[in-house]
Amino acid sequence: MDICQIATKVISGEQALAAFRVYRTERIFILCDSFLTQSGAIDLLSRQIAPTNQVQVFDDVVPDPNLSGVARAMAAAVDFQPTVLVAFGGGAAIDTAKGLVYFASGAHAFSRPPVFVVIPTTSGTGSEMTSFAVITDAEEKRKIALIDDVMYADVAILDPQLTVSVPPAITANTGFDVLTHALEAYVAKGATDFTDAMACKAVELALEYLPRCYHYGANLKAREAMSNASNMAGVAFNLGGLGMVHSMAHQLGGMYHVPHGLACALALPAGIAYNSRDEKAAAKYADLTYKLSLAPRSLPVPQAVCLLQGVLKALMSDMAMPQRIGELPKGPDRKSYVQTIPAMAAHAMEDRCLPGNPRPVDERTFEDLFASLY
Repeated sequence: MDICQIATKVISGEQALAAFRVYRTERIFILCDSFLTQSGAIDLLSRQIAPTNQVQVFDDVVPDPNLSGVARAMAAAVDFQPTVLVAFGGGAAIDTAKGLVYFASGAHAFSRPPVFVVIPTTSGTGSEMTSFAVITDAEEKRKIALIDDVMYADVAILDPQLTVSVPPAITANTGFDVLTHALEAYVAKGATDFTDAMACKAVELALEYLPRCYHYGANLKAREAMSNASNMAGVAFNLGGLGMVHSMAHQLGGMYHVPHGLACALALPAGIAYNSRDEKAAAKYADLTYKLSLAPRSLPVPQAVCLLQGVLKALMSDMAMPQRIGELPKGPDRKSYVQTIPAMAAHAMEDRCLPGNPRPVDERTFEDLFASLY
């Protein structure tokens, strides 16, 4: 039996932010990072908020949010007692808000649960559609996935105008987060016809429009397409699952603060190569290349998988992305990296994304795969 549940209302397209005008007499608590307040980006949202509302902005969100950051946000939100809670920003802001919702719900900290609105300013996480949040354990230098239906957003607002100023490097990284979500969901154990449709369309849109977003950032059509791709990939992995690539990416992010999308891009080739040794997974990778007209159906499965790998590698090259750990501008030296492999492998085995992987992975295999990334 398969269950397909999409809990979040999605408002998308140009001028989507205007939907915020529906709130007239609310207590609105906005979480974002200081860059969005200092750069004035938050003004795009503020202009849509009627002056009859009470508004508080919490802009102390930091990259790789940890428990102390979530606790600070939660304390401020509980003190304000909002009727509308807004996550405005990228993955860090959304994960911080979700962590807040998760812990506040368990503690019954709000007199009544606020309406939860997520407004992404990047196209990557798809988190506006999921019951997932990723929080960093600063002491153990790893990322931990929280999964609970209470973290579903009530409303997601996708306005491409919010993403046009995203720098090329971040556009590339977040775009590969989209691709990784879709590709992992497509071969995951929990994949269904519903998730396959979402994942396939997400890959199609990303391959076509991500390069345009990278090279021509002000292209609203391309930005809107990537917002949609991110959203659909989020639906796909939320329902179908993820796998070993995310289990590895979480460790690279936790240990070395590699941006999540870039960590996914670095681990994705190894994940596809490993999983494609499973006949069913290889057939699905190949099927994707056929459906997207990347390869004719006459091309044998192994060659089709290789072609998919080549397409992804070419895309990374086109966007000047590092393709190995050793190419990271501020990455670890080889000796330091090797010393951390056992810990990363052990933590990857505990990662909550791993059970969805189509092929079993043991700790020694993870060690070999991490070593191959350098």
